[in-house]
Amino acid sequence: MIKQTARWVLAAMLLAVAAVPASAQPITVAPGNDGWTTGLNSSEVNLSLYPISSFFFPGNLGPQPVQLSGVPLNQPGLGSIDTLLERYPPSVTFNAIPERHAFSVEIKGLRLKGQTTIDGVTYDLVVSLSEVPSGVGTITATRLTPDGGRFDSSFPVIPKLTFTEAGNPGNQVVIDCGLVSGCPSPLVLQALNVCWEVAFGPNGFDPRTKGITPIRAGIAIDGTYDGVNEYTTVGRKRAGFAGLEFHVGYEPTPPWNPCPPAEHTHASYAAKHVAKPSADCPATQTGTTGSTGSTGSTGTVGTRSASGTATASDDTAVQPADTIAVSRLCEAVATTDTAPSTVKKQPAAAKPRANGKRPSGQKQ
Repeated sequence: MIKQTARWVLAAMLLAVAAVPASAQPITVAPGNDGWTTGLNSSEVNLSLYPISSFFFPGNLGPQPVQLSGVPLNQPGLGSIDTLLERYPPSVTFNAIPERHAFSVEIKGLRLKGQTTIDGVTYDLVVSLSEVPSGVGTITATRLTPDGGRFDSSFPVIPKLTFTEAGNPGNQVVIDCGLVSGCPSPLVLQALNVCWEVAFGPNGFDPRTKGITPIRAGIAIDGTYDGVNEYTTVGRKRAGFAGLEFHVGYEPTPPWNPCPPAEHTHASYAAKHVAKPSADCPATQTGTTGSTGSTGSTGTVGTRSASGTATASDDTAVQPADTIAVSRLCEAVATTDTAPSTVKKQPAAAKPRANGKRPSGQKQ
């Protein structure tokens, strides 16, 4: 009788353990970088809201708004990523469902490209970040499943507009909204109800099976488009952090279907800015064997796609060497890191106006 009772007690204990839901497992989101790609003509800028006449004379604009597409920040190191964010420490632990926490986030790199006409002259336009830091924003994330949930985000962006006359690279005009007056107030990009998931959490989401571009530490980038690397990635991996990778773009429950696109909106900057993670490694990438990346678009723009359909490009047509670089990126990130860059940013030289003058406040 005693033995039978002991078996019942043991059975009850086992049932109690089995009854603890997987959702009760804590998940800790580590700080790190998030990378995005921007689709063909999926962002836009209205130049009529900027001080064009202070830099061009008379400053007659072509059709507005100007359509923008992504250009990689560092294709050998980051694949097709054209927008780079950093989520700051500390790590955040979710112990229950539902549970909500906020992370600090700041944009660290931006590279969007389009073309416009001013006073009848055609210019290639690159939108990047100002030399003045944009400032810190917030991601407010709610855990709704064992592996993730939904979040709202809001962060400021101070842009720099670089106009280069088509076919005449010597004629370049720069409007840095952090250094001149007349621009709109610091732009705030907002997104609501975006899905998120942790990699290698309770249900084992593996970003490599979705082709999500890995981000390793120590990659130097020129986020302000002045030819000088002013930021170095902190990475996006479990080793060295007190938690799990934070990912966006797929439902946080198996079978990990793609989420609806997240549209960041702002009246004066991007009427439509579709945010999706980059996908440069094929779905069969395991992290141990290099293979041909999905990069293959030719032309002057890249494609923002978070569901594994992104293509990448640079200012020139993508060559086989670029594909090899992406292959090496996908292979190397799983096994090694590089030392942080020691490149320091130098003050940017003043750019002349199209009419031969310089912006007010800048020395000759």
